[in-house]
Amino acid sequence: MSDIVLIQGSLNPESKTSLLINEASRELTRRNITHEIIDLRDLDNQFCDGRALSEYNDDMQQAFAKMDKAQGYIWGMPVYCFSVSGPLKNFIDITAGAMENKSSATICNAGGNRSYMALGDLSRILAFEARVVTVQPAVYTSYEDFTDGKLTNPAIGERLAIMIDALLKQLNLTS
Repeated sequence: MSDIVLIQGSLNPESKTSLLINEASRELTRRNITHEIIDLRDLDNQFCDGRALSEYNDDMQQAFAKMDKAQGYIWGMPVYCFSVSGPLKNFIDITAGAMENKSSATICNAGGNRSYMALGDLSRILAFEARVVTVQPAVYTSYEDFTDGKLTNPAIGERLAIMIDALLKQLNLTS
């Protein structure tokens, strides 16, 4: 069982969201927090159509089980059209029942520096669909934080550490 599941919500093969999730994973490893990553690029994320969980494929059932066993989550959210990506929303729609009354944190990546309000969309979706509490601060990044496909803004690592502190405190995983 993992204490925290990180969900990488971008389908882009060169995803900056993925770089951020990997950075958060390194920070959790440094703190000896058990965790795993669900990368939507590696998942056969079936379209949510209201059927019973047992009627979805093995990937979705296994993802649900991982989400169910976790104490909390870190969402890697790409911003598409000033909101949550369709694949990430679809994943939430299928797995929401596993997340009820748990806590999460959010890392968001957007193409520009003016899409930060999209973080509110994910918080509302999680709150209304599964009563998930989203801790603050969230981490927001844009193209300015990357150079040649690498995270180059050192302030992002500091923000990730502060966000993880808040999530671990909420989950009572601090020492």
